[in-house]
Amino acid sequence: MFAESLGPEFQLVFSGPYNLAQTLPLTGFARTLMFSPLSLKTIARGVVLAVSVFSSSALLAETSTSTLPDTLKLSDGSVLSGELLSGTPGMIRFRSEDAGSLSIAIAKVVELASHHAVVFKFNDGRVIRLPRVTMSREPLAITTQDGPMMYSLADIDTINPEPWMLGEGYHWTGTLILALEIQSGNTDKNELDMELDSVWRRTDVRYTLRASGELDKLNEDTTSDDHTVIVKSDRFLSDTIYAGGNLYYEADEFAHLKQRVMLSGYYGKQWRSKPRFRFSTEPGLAYVLENRTELDRQTYFAFSWNMDMHSNYLGPNTDSYLNQVGVWNLEDSTDILVNTRIGIRMPVRPKITVNTELKLEYDSGAPDDIEELDQTFTVGFGYRW
Repeated sequence: MFAESLGPEFQLVFSGPYNLAQTLPLTGFARTLMFSPLSLKTIARGVVLAVSVFSSSALLAETSTSTLPDTLKLSDGSVLSGELLSGTPGMIRFRSEDAGSLSIAIAKVVELASHHAVVFKFNDGRVIRLPRVTMSREPLAITTQDGPMMYSLADIDTINPEPWMLGEGYHWTGTLILALEIQSGNTDKNELDMELDSVWRRTDVRYTLRASGELDKLNEDTTSDDHTVIVKSDRFLSDTIYAGGNLYYEADEFAHLKQRVMLSGYYGKQWRSKPRFRFSTEPGLAYVLENRTELDRQTYFAFSWNMDMHSNYLGPNTDSYLNQVGVWNLEDSTDILVNTRIGIRMPVRPKITVNTELKLEYDSGAPDDIEELDQTFTVGFGYRW
């Protein structure tokens, strides 16, 4: 098997019928001819190397321009012809000549064959480029810089990974949701709800910015004014385990909360990462500063947690989610704060969604004249990228 290895060191190594290593540049050979005594043996060796390079390049050129379609053989006996696009953990994106773009579970694929150059990232972290490949559920020997390695369809993590997956640059995704209500006449009413969720991701780090706010007015009188900002930084220790820091800021005028600032460190784990169901938890310790109306400023240490669940069960481009942030005062066990968001995002255009969300905010330390549980239900439009 002829392969290029783009492993953790991103070093290119070729092995195959020509036994040529790309780590031997022609410039070194040229210097040898210029500064070493010419001999018939040296010239002959140079000719052999030149012919090998030409033959190898011709082989790659022939492979990359192949007009043969890629194929997928499925467990139900059907065969798809077309173009292999990419793959994420557990899924393959394939453009069929008959059915268009498809997302197919890799568990349903019996054999994958491509006559074009494909880059595979395997579960062991190796990144290998194959000019042509036929893979099935049976292990296949692929020669890498560390010798022959056995891989099958079940070992594929990503197909044609994006640069950020290889440590080059960042992958930026996000969602902006707006809900606006304007009423005039006997009653003048204005309501504005906003929510931003933005993530910058690379293989080893992730940065998250979340912000939400609500501003309601009734006959020129403000009836609701609150906002929350969360900034997070995660460093991945493995594919599923990470450690991070979190800065949390919250203010709610009508809950008599001037500000709540929380700085926490946590240990996170991604329990499930499939699009069908993603689930992560982040328990940690936090230092909290609270400033309430007509009360003294309070500081304390707390146990904190963040729980995040997502699923595309309702459709490939949908997102059903639950996010919960909790703070438990270690100096007063009766003081607990739990903010929960439950929602569904449904696409109406490629980047436009309709969003419904229920927000539950529980604060056992609220003043006596303030309800401990605040509930908000919103419907709005969102833009995602």
